[in-house]
Amino acid sequence: MITGTPGVGKTAVAEALASELKAQHISLADLVREENLVLEVDETRDTGVADLRKLSKRVREIIRSAGYVVIEGHYAQDVVPKSLEPYVFVLRRDPEELKAEFEARDYGERKILENVASEILDICLVDTIRKHGLERVDEIDVTNMRVEDVVDEILKVLEGRRNCRTGVVDWLRRLEEDGRLDEVLASLGKF
Repeated sequence: MITGTPGVGKTAVAEALASELKAQHISLADLVREENLVLEVDETRDTGVADLRKLSKRVREIIRSAGYVVIEGHYAQDVVPKSLEPYVFVLRRDPEELKAEFEARDYGERKILENVASEILDICLVDTIRKHGLERVDEIDVTNMRVEDVVDEILKVLEGRRNCRTGVVDWLRRLEEDGRLDEVLASLGKF
């Protein structure tokens, strides 16, 4: 599984990894949209709310029939059960780069704030560890990395050349050490 805050590069990495492994790529966002697995529309966030129960059932069906798959989405950890013993790769990206990415995508102010804050506060990582434990969760700081380099890091884990690791990123500390924390928080505060 490939997870992380929106804008970290999950789709590009998942597509490249699936190609390398000759595996099926499942984009959870596409699956929800294509099969109408939506509970409701969140007007405030301008997004559909996935029916995680139905989505999880559908993903299990696909896994049973497809074999090796690469599943990608920011709520992947909520859909694939720990009992399937997946490797979970949590992609992380510098919050300021994410903010610029979201502005380029023309996200609304609230959506930018929520997603950047989620990255700074490790929300995807914490949720993933809580649901899947530490043993098969790997955190990768993709800031300034090419897709091919991220895929290589994932392959190292899958091939047993490197153990899973977490605690790679601490944006609060890094921003504080770089003297950027107050500036980043102030820029988010205007939202």
